[in-house]
Amino acid sequence: MNGADILRYQQALVEQLKKANILKTPLIEEAFIKVPRHLFLPEEPLDKVYSDVAIVMKRGDEGKWTSSSSQPAIMAVMLEQLDLKPGQRVLEIGTGTGFNAALIASIVGPSGKVVTVDIQPDLVEHARKCLDITGYDWVQTVIGDGGYGYLDGAPYDRIILTVASDVITPHWKEQLAQDGILVLPFAVVGGFQRSVAFQKQGEELISVDIKPCGFMPLQGAFAPTQGVRTQIGPDPRLFLMSEPGKELPVAADTIATWLNQEGRDLPTGVTVALHELLNDFFLG
Repeated sequence: MNGADILRYQQALVEQLKKANILKTPLIEEAFIKVPRHLFLPEEPLDKVYSDVAIVMKRGDEGKWTSSSSQPAIMAVMLEQLDLKPGQRVLEIGTGTGFNAALIASIVGPSGKVVTVDIQPDLVEHARKCLDITGYDWVQTVIGDGGYGYLDGAPYDRIILTVASDVITPHWKEQLAQDGILVLPFAVVGGFQRSVAFQKQGEELISVDIKPCGFMPLQGAFAPTQGVRTQIGPDPRLFLMSEPGKELPVAADTIATWLNQEGRDLPTGVTVALHELLNDFFLG
């Protein structure tokens, strides 16, 4: 596969993201063209690498994903929220393949500073090699618990998490410069996640943008509490999540029986679009 073929793949992905009104900023568009994602995922076929899909990087003992290269659409969404400028200092928590760090580096340029932290040493080693190969050898890779940030490089104009957290640790707030922006997948009630952009104003973090997202949880000292998964009926895809130590108010078998009964339409008088239900409807 030659460079022209790869460029066509990159341009097709960019056009797809632009058509969906996700990719809006020329610097981010240029980064997606400039940074070769396939070199960060060398074992994957090109058509998959340049599709708008998340790609697993590593699995745990139970087969669950512990790291991935995120879906390009959500990468673009979060980079738009981050509002990067050339010359800025950026901390990324959750290195993964290193591709997102390279996108950030492409935007801020060598006059800026990019530090990426991951708690999994093998991922950092892989990312280090890929960043060196692709010309982003000036990006600093760090093995560590991202919940503590990385004090040696602070203050940062921008901090981004590519893992979900249900807290904002004091370290991120302290290491963020005034008027700086923190973007993180925030784990909210019911296990839903939202990518929230916060701006530091004085001693406060003010939310300035919010988008739907889905990420694996932060690991380490500030890891979110994992919910208890209870299967409902014979289908393993149907389950309820509950807080640890709290029993379901109704037995799982009873819920399964209810779901197998004939449904009834009960009008609410409220009209919503499908995307509103998928993205913004929470069952408390």
